[in-house]
Amino acid sequence: MNLISSIRQLQDPVNKVVQAIPSKTMDVRYENVHLSIEPGCLTLFATDGELSITAKSEVETSDTANIGINARTLQDFLKSMYDTSVSLLIERQEISDHGMVEITTDKGQYKIACLFESKTEKYEKSYDISLELETAEFLDLIQKTTFACSVDGMRPAMMGVLFELEGSTITGVSTDGHRLVRCRKNSSIDIVEKQKIVVPARVLSILQKLAQHESLTLCIDADRRFVRFIIGNILLDAALIVEPYPNYDAVIPLEHDKHVIINRAMLYDSVKRVGRFSSIGDIKVLIEDQRLKVFAENTNDGEAAQEDLSCIYVGEAITIGFNSKFIEAALAHLDDNDIRIELKSPTTAVIFKPNKEIDDDKLIILVMPVRINN
Repeated sequence: MNLISSIRQLQDPVNKVVQAIPSKTMDVRYENVHLSIEPGCLTLFATDGELSITAKSEVETSDTANIGINARTLQDFLKSMYDTSVSLLIERQEISDHGMVEITTDKGQYKIACLFESKTEKYEKSYDISLELETAEFLDLIQKTTFACSVDGMRPAMMGVLFELEGSTITGVSTDGHRLVRCRKNSSIDIVEKQKIVVPARVLSILQKLAQHESLTLCIDADRRFVRFIIGNILLDAALIVEPYPNYDAVIPLEHDKHVIINRAMLYDSVKRVGRFSSIGDIKVLIEDQRLKVFAENTNDGEAAQEDLSCIYVGEAITIGFNSKFIEAALAHLDDNDIRIELKSPTTAVIFKPNKEIDDDKLIILVMPVRINN
């Protein structure tokens, strides 16, 4: 069996599908890229058992075959080559499922072991919801939520992003128990009955690398257990997190009597600098008289830092503590020059959001304060 293509035509789909393969696995089934060869077409497939990526490429062949090749070996070879014509000759060993792929380029010849496979009968899922989304808007929604996902395997629901689809609005929610993000986007879709799915953060991270087209299609299966993303000739299929997501509305404060408006970049730089002087990573913030002061100290070495920033403040003086890394992350995911911080007490969740002329809650980032020693 013979196949003719180019290095680039093979390299691009291989680089995409291998993202489904875990960096470490004890299961040899998940080490291979599966190649399904049909006249004029090559379909590549890789999976880790819960997530799979499929890509297609046009090739010159009149043969039919299904083989598996070690993903890292194939990827490393293609990475080391410049773009040139390549020919693959696939030969099967007698009375065996094993074979050899002989690769020929203008530089030389190379042999890679392969495994002949039977045509797998894939379970066709029934997708009753299919939505076409603007890639840029959906990727922005992912970027603004995934950073706050939990990495605690004991709370699997929080290791993903909750997507709520209703009417013409898509809402993304993530939380790790210490902070919470809620981001809303308008879209051209129209969902009559509210839908909720929880997509693993790893799936969304891979999607960010694959999505290079102006639009993508989101498909949800009838049992709400699987999701499919279609990006050009790429299919990303993944299992959803089926554990119920926490009632996030219950932790979002409804009323705050203290409000700060401050330059985002100025506060971000200050927190980043001062936070480095903390022995435990916490900072203390004092807000009063149109000033916001940031403090930190290293009690072990006697080091300390303090910065004084101007702001617009409404409310009584307040002193509150934060994990500096959580504040840095929150500020890094706000786009506006000026932001609004809403507070109530030293023990109540604090909301960070863009400062708008009108009430606009399309993006809120909630951070829980920490106890500080006075």
